[in-house]
Amino acid sequence: MPRVVRVEFAGPGRHQYSPSPGYPLRGGDMVVVETDWGVGMGSVGSILTGIPPDSLKPPVRRILRKATPTDLSRRAALAQREREARAFCQERIQARGLPMKLTEVRIGLDSSKAIFYFTADGRVDFRELVKDLTQHLRTRVELRQIGVRDAAKLLGSAGPCGRPLCCRAFLRHFAPVSIRMAKDQNLALNPGKLSGMCCRLKCCLAYEHALYAELKRGLPKLGCSVGTCQGPGLVRSHNILKQTVLVGLETGGQVTLDPSEFTILPRCTPPARRKRGGQSPPDSTSGESASGESRTVGRPSGVDRTDPAAVAAPAEMESEAQASAPEADDVSRDVAALEDP
Repeated sequence: MPRVVRVEFAGPGRHQYSPSPGYPLRGGDMVVVETDWGVGMGSVGSILTGIPPDSLKPPVRRILRKATPTDLSRRAALAQREREARAFCQERIQARGLPMKLTEVRIGLDSSKAIFYFTADGRVDFRELVKDLTQHLRTRVELRQIGVRDAAKLLGSAGPCGRPLCCRAFLRHFAPVSIRMAKDQNLALNPGKLSGMCCRLKCCLAYEHALYAELKRGLPKLGCSVGTCQGPGLVRSHNILKQTVLVGLETGGQVTLDPSEFTILPRCTPPARRKRGGQSPPDSTSGESASGESRTVGRPSGVDRTDPAAVAAPAEMESEAQASAPEADDVSRDVAALEDP
């Protein structure tokens, strides 16, 4: 049976999924694997059965071997070297006045490469810093700028739900999250409730958005005219999970109804105004102005005026365009700043 191994690494928020090797493994075994920073060492967190290795997203990191006593002693020495490299890098960042914040340092088990992860508001010229680190460590050095979401993943904490952050517990890739997801779920646009530890929109907003979007398709839009047994009214709000709408009646009052208890009314066209003195306004469909010149009003060229279906087509197209137009995003700047740039 195909199996996938979850390998967890020392330090904050680091894990990966690798195909199971040909030899047996148990939870807690130390293994040497291919990692993003070279050859690394981790422990077997769990073994997932029934998952084909082909389903793993590339790049797929292989398990090389079980860790030997030599590998364990080398890993302990590298952990001390990583701490020293972190302290030296922070000292050089302050000495050169670089606007960046160091978050993590990783050195491969074979000491062939050292990766420094940092966060910054913009682009940073760290070429001189790389020279200092290369001269100090005597190995290949790479600096990688990460986002605030990755920094929160490394820091780790508990979310408002009381559980560990999703990005630290199981998420490997960050899916895009937008304010539209919060609107579709009828959530209050409060930055304190929508943002996570990273000061961005919570990743969990995307978990149920597909369900809310599917349920919302069967409900009329806000402001739509509907007919009820108590008279006509307008849709004021939705309860997506209960599949009900709140209708404000023209006679006064409000009522909560199911979709089967009302009908959507067509939009009425207001009558044309009459000028003072009893004269009616010039017929827009006649195509003649007051000076006798022929002109076309509100109708594309090439339309047969004798065909009633063709005359009504522009009005239908206009109504469809208004119905398909997105709602105005009336959000504050604080809420808009939560989206990823």
